[in-house]
Amino acid sequence: METTGEKPPNPDQEIIKEFRKNLSDVLTSAHTDKILIKWLRAGNFNLRKCEYLFRENLACRALYDIDSFADHGRIPEVAEKYGFVSPFGFAKDRTPLFYVAMGRGDLYGFVASISSYEICWYCSTCFEKDLKRARMEGKKLGKELNEVTYVVDMEGFTLTRSARTCVVETAFDLFRLMQDLYPEVWKNLLVVNAAFYFYQAFNILKPIFRHTFLQNIYVVSKENTSDLLLKYIDEDVLPVFLGGKRVDSKGDPMCREFMRFGGPVPEKYYLSYRPPLLPSDPGVESVYIAAKSVYNHPLVISSPNSRLHIELRSEGGSINTTVLFRELGPDPKNPDIPPSNVYLDEHNESHRVRLISPCVKLQIHMSPVDVFCNAPWPGIYIFRFDNTCNWLSSRRLIFRFTILPPKS
Repeated sequence: METTGEKPPNPDQEIIKEFRKNLSDVLTSAHTDKILIKWLRAGNFNLRKCEYLFRENLACRALYDIDSFADHGRIPEVAEKYGFVSPFGFAKDRTPLFYVAMGRGDLYGFVASISSYEICWYCSTCFEKDLKRARMEGKKLGKELNEVTYVVDMEGFTLTRSARTCVVETAFDLFRLMQDLYPEVWKNLLVVNAAFYFYQAFNILKPIFRHTFLQNIYVVSKENTSDLLLKYIDEDVLPVFLGGKRVDSKGDPMCREFMRFGGPVPEKYYLSYRPPLLPSDPGVESVYIAAKSVYNHPLVISSPNSRLHIELRSEGGSINTTVLFRELGPDPKNPDIPPSNVYLDEHNESHRVRLISPCVKLQIHMSPVDVFCNAPWPGIYIFRFDNTCNWLSSRRLIFRFTILPPKS
């Protein structure tokens, strides 16, 4: 059979081309083919799903101004003093290296001292800074780098404080946000010094996450820690306590000059000890959300780039919270405000809402929320407080939303 000498079409390039066409109204020069292919893999190459995920990501970034986090993201005081994440060089493949002292960090102390929203923002700030470091290294090398290598050290991890419901729920939220907002953010995730029960928990959780999220995750016990790390990290970069040869300027094998290990968070930082938001306070509202029920709180925004001041606390436990958006409709003076007790499904076109912030299980019974965020577009911002998965107990929600004018 004769051939023309032409190369057959690359299916990846064809689908990227179509994906670009579908997103032509929002793409920028920063959205390279390497980044778009990550989103395509995240949506299993279903173009409609991939486009939905990508646009949801952009909306969330606009709502919380995530694009500014790499340079201007605020680090909570507790994270500044008791954080347990450290950059410590570059892996053999030149991806930036970050050490996470998960076993030594006070996970409960973080959940008790930082509101759920701020924990999510803090983690996004870390990812944005990490990715900025990767891209800067890529420019030096003359290639594109959009991944990071993380070493997650489980040394010292105990179930006593870490297995609390609020910690587990927050961990689930962070994992979901990671895979939804940062697909394939890591080149490798090296979990070391893991106890036997961590293996069991990890295997149970695997079906919950996407394959693209789980790939390149390696979990090893203490006996195999150095072998795994030295496969990806040069021995003169890897600290002695992890199996390498590196010490700090004082000869410390723990490299405490640049490695952070967290430590217990003093209870004085716990948000539950601060004066609570009271139903009697000016502008405060209160509502009971029965078991298997939902409450929608709409905010009608007329001016683009307005600001929202959000204050929330609950009695009875945590609650799932999602932010939805609906257009004002043909008559902006009479917006189509949804009922407060109907579950609005962003996947149901008849409900005419779209997701602009992923679901987070707010731990506002122990760490109340007091934050600001953007309202980039005119429309109806709907805060959906979802108690439908709770079959037994109600929640009392105490809240105050304040709409602020755009910054001058």
